[in-house]
Amino acid sequence: MEYLLRDKVTLVKKNGQMHEDIKASVQPNKIFISDETMPIEEGDRIQRKLPNGLIESYIVLDRGFYSGIGGIKSHYQCKVRKETVIPSIPPNKVIYNVSGENPRININSIDHSTNVANVSSDKLFDELRRVIEDNIEKNHEILNLIDEMEKNKSKKSFVNSYQKFISLMADHMSLVAPFISALTKY
Repeated sequence: MEYLLRDKVTLVKKNGQMHEDIKASVQPNKIFISDETMPIEEGDRIQRKLPNGLIESYIVLDRGFYSGIGGIKSHYQCKVRKETVIPSIPPNKVIYNVSGENPRININSIDHSTNVANVSSDKLFDELRRVIEDNIEKNHEILNLIDEMEKNKSKKSFVNSYQKFISLMADHMSLVAPFISALTKY
Protein backbone atom coordinates (compact mmCIF):
# COMPACT_ATOMS: atom_id res chain seq x y z
CA MET A 1 0.00 0.00 0.00
CA GLU A 2 2.94 2.34 0.67
CA TYR A 3 3.64 2.73 -3.05
CA LEU A 4 0.12 4.18 -3.54
CA LEU A 5 0.69 6.96 -0.99
CA ARG A 6 2.14 9.58 -3.32
CA ASP A 7 0.75 12.72 -1.62
CA LYS A 8 2.15 14.61 1.37
CA VAL A 9 -0.49 16.05 3.69
CA THR A 10 -0.66 18.00 6.92
CA LEU A 11 -3.05 17.05 9.72
CA VAL A 12 -4.41 20.16 11.47
CA LYS A 13 -6.07 19.30 14.77
CA LYS A 14 -9.03 21.30 16.13
CA ASN A 15 -6.72 22.76 18.80
CA GLY A 16 -4.30 24.04 16.09
CA GLN A 17 -1.64 21.34 16.59
CA MET A 18 -0.12 20.29 13.24
CA HIS A 19 1.42 17.02 11.98
CA GLU A 20 3.27 17.57 8.69
CA ASP A 21 4.69 15.44 5.86
CA ILE A 22 2.27 12.54 6.27
CA LYS A 23 2.26 10.08 3.35
CA ALA A 24 -1.26 9.81 1.95
CA SER A 25 -3.39 9.09 -1.09
CA VAL A 26 -5.92 11.89 -1.58
CA GLN A 27 -9.14 10.96 -3.38
CA PRO A 28 -12.22 13.17 -3.85
CA ASN A 29 -14.09 11.81 -0.79
CA LYS A 30 -11.42 9.72 0.98
CA ILE A 31 -7.86 10.12 2.14
CA PHE A 32 -5.80 6.99 2.82
CA ILE A 33 -3.07 7.23 5.48
CA SER A 34 -0.93 4.27 6.54
CA ASP A 35 0.54 5.83 9.71
CA GLU A 36 -1.64 4.29 12.41
CA THR A 37 -0.13 6.55 15.08
CA MET A 38 -1.70 9.71 13.69
CA PRO A 39 -4.28 11.16 16.15
CA ILE A 40 -6.97 11.72 13.48
CA GLU A 41 -10.41 12.73 14.76
CA GLU A 42 -13.65 13.80 13.16
CA GLY A 43 -13.60 17.56 12.60
CA ASP A 44 -9.83 17.72 12.03
CA ARG A 45 -8.51 19.16 8.77
CA ILE A 46 -6.21 17.48 6.30
CA GLN A 47 -4.38 19.85 3.96
CA ARG A 48 -2.49 19.14 0.77
CA LYS A 49 -0.21 21.63 -0.98
CA LEU A 50 -0.67 21.54 -4.76
CA PRO A 51 2.19 22.01 -7.27
CA ASN A 52 0.87 25.53 -8.05
CA GLY A 53 1.27 26.54 -4.40
CA LEU A 54 -2.45 26.48 -3.53
CA ILE A 55 -3.63 24.44 -0.56
CA GLU A 56 -6.61 22.07 -0.62
CA SER A 57 -8.24 21.61 2.74
CA TYR A 58 -10.50 18.70 3.71
CA ILE A 59 -12.64 18.20 6.79
CA VAL A 60 -12.55 14.72 8.33
CA LEU A 61 -16.09 13.37 8.54
CA ASP A 62 -15.16 9.84 9.65
CA ARG A 63 -11.59 8.86 10.57
CA GLY A 64 -12.17 5.29 9.26
CA PHE A 65 -9.48 3.42 11.18
CA TYR A 66 -8.96 -0.19 10.08
CA SER A 67 -6.91 -2.68 12.16
CA GLY A 68 -4.38 -4.74 10.25
CA ILE A 69 -5.12 -8.28 9.16
CA GLY A 70 -2.93 -10.74 7.28
CA GLY A 71 -0.51 -8.78 5.10
CA ILE A 72 -2.52 -5.53 5.37
CA LYS A 73 -1.23 -3.10 8.02
CA SER A 74 -3.46 -0.94 10.21
CA HIS A 75 -4.39 2.26 8.39
CA TYR A 76 -6.89 5.08 8.01
CA GLN A 77 -9.46 5.50 5.24
CA CYS A 78 -10.72 8.95 6.21
CA LYS A 79 -14.04 10.01 4.76
CA VAL A 80 -13.64 13.70 3.98
CA ARG A 81 -15.39 16.70 2.46
CA LYS A 82 -13.48 19.41 0.69
CA GLU A 83 -13.78 22.60 2.72
CA THR A 84 -14.62 24.70 -0.33
CA VAL A 85 -17.57 22.51 -1.29
CA ILE A 86 -20.81 24.28 -0.53
CA PRO A 87 -23.03 21.89 1.44
CA SER A 88 -26.38 21.23 -0.15
CA ILE A 89 -29.06 23.25 1.53
CA PRO A 90 -32.32 21.43 2.06
CA PRO A 91 -35.28 23.17 0.43
CA ASN A 92 -37.24 25.51 2.64
CA LYS A 93 -40.38 24.03 4.07
CA VAL A 94 -43.30 26.31 3.44
CA ILE A 95 -46.50 25.82 5.36
CA TYR A 96 -49.62 27.59 4.19
CA ASN A 97 -52.45 28.00 6.66
CA VAL A 98 -55.55 28.88 4.69
CA SER A 99 -58.94 29.62 6.15
CA GLY A 100 -62.20 31.30 5.27
CA GLU A 101 -64.60 30.58 2.46
CA ASN A 102 -63.12 29.40 -0.83
CA PRO A 103 -59.44 29.66 0.16
CA ARG A 104 -56.81 28.75 -2.41
CA ILE A 105 -53.14 29.10 -3.11
CA ASN A 106 -51.67 29.42 -6.59
CA ILE A 107 -47.92 29.05 -6.95
CA ASN A 108 -46.62 29.53 -10.48
CA SER A 109 -50.03 28.65 -11.85
CA ILE A 110 -53.18 30.23 -13.17
CA ASP A 111 -56.36 29.97 -11.15
CA HIS A 112 -59.07 28.13 -13.11
CA SER A 113 -61.08 27.17 -10.06
CA THR A 114 -64.69 28.00 -9.33
CA ASN A 115 -65.90 29.30 -6.00
CA VAL A 116 -68.63 27.35 -4.31
CA ALA A 117 -70.32 29.27 -1.54
CA ASN A 118 -71.15 27.27 1.54
CA VAL A 119 -73.86 29.59 2.73
CA SER A 120 -76.64 28.15 4.84
CA SER A 121 -79.94 28.07 2.98
CA ASP A 122 -81.54 30.59 5.35
CA LYS A 123 -78.77 33.15 4.60
CA LEU A 124 -78.29 32.35 0.91
CA PHE A 125 -80.59 35.02 -0.45
CA ASP A 126 -79.42 37.66 2.05
CA GLU A 127 -75.81 37.04 1.07
CA LEU A 128 -76.70 37.16 -2.63
CA ARG A 129 -78.46 40.50 -2.11
CA ARG A 130 -75.43 41.88 -0.28
CA VAL A 131 -73.07 40.94 -3.13
CA ILE A 132 -75.39 42.53 -5.71
CA GLU A 133 -75.88 45.72 -3.66
CA ASP A 134 -72.13 46.07 -3.06
CA ASN A 135 -71.10 45.55 -6.68
CA ILE A 136 -73.86 46.56 -9.10
CA GLU A 137 -75.18 50.12 -9.29
CA LYS A 138 -78.57 49.66 -11.04
CA ASN A 139 -79.62 46.62 -9.07
CA HIS A 140 -83.38 47.05 -8.43
CA GLU A 141 -84.51 44.54 -11.06
CA ILE A 142 -81.93 42.01 -9.90
CA LEU A 143 -82.93 42.42 -6.25
CA ASN A 144 -86.59 41.96 -7.21
CA LEU A 145 -85.68 38.68 -8.94
CA ILE A 146 -83.83 37.52 -5.83
CA ASP A 147 -86.97 38.27 -3.78
CA GLU A 148 -88.99 36.30 -6.33
CA MET A 149 -86.61 33.31 -6.15
CA GLU A 150 -86.71 33.35 -2.36
CA LYS A 151 -90.50 33.47 -2.37
CA ASN A 152 -90.67 30.57 -4.87
CA LYS A 153 -87.83 28.44 -3.47
CA SER A 154 -90.13 25.55 -2.52
CA LYS A 155 -92.39 25.84 -5.57
CA LYS A 156 -92.20 24.70 -9.18
CA SER A 157 -92.19 28.35 -10.25
CA PHE A 158 -88.68 28.71 -8.77
CA VAL A 159 -87.16 27.41 -12.04
CA ASN A 160 -88.75 30.25 -13.99
CA SER A 161 -87.51 32.87 -11.47
CA TYR A 162 -84.04 31.29 -11.49
CA GLN A 163 -83.83 31.37 -15.31
CA LYS A 164 -84.80 35.06 -15.39
CA PHE A 165 -82.17 35.80 -12.75
CA ILE A 166 -79.42 33.93 -14.63
CA SER A 167 -80.17 35.63 -17.96
CA LEU A 168 -80.19 39.05 -16.28
CA MET A 169 -76.90 38.28 -14.50
CA ALA A 170 -75.00 37.12 -17.61
CA ASP A 171 -72.77 40.20 -17.53
CA HIS A 172 -72.11 39.77 -13.80
CA MET A 173 -71.58 36.01 -13.65
CA SER A 174 -68.29 36.29 -11.77
CA LEU A 175 -70.24 37.82 -8.85
CA VAL A 176 -72.94 35.17 -8.64
CA ALA A 177 -70.92 32.10 -9.69
CA PRO A 178 -70.25 31.14 -6.06
CA PHE A 179 -74.00 30.99 -5.42
CA ILE A 180 -75.06 28.96 -8.49
CA SER A 181 -74.55 25.51 -6.98
CA ALA A 182 -76.51 26.46 -3.86
CA LEU A 183 -79.35 27.97 -5.93
CA THR A 184 -79.64 24.92 -8.19
CA LYS A 185 -80.54 22.79 -5.15
CA TYR A 186 -83.95 24.45 -5.19
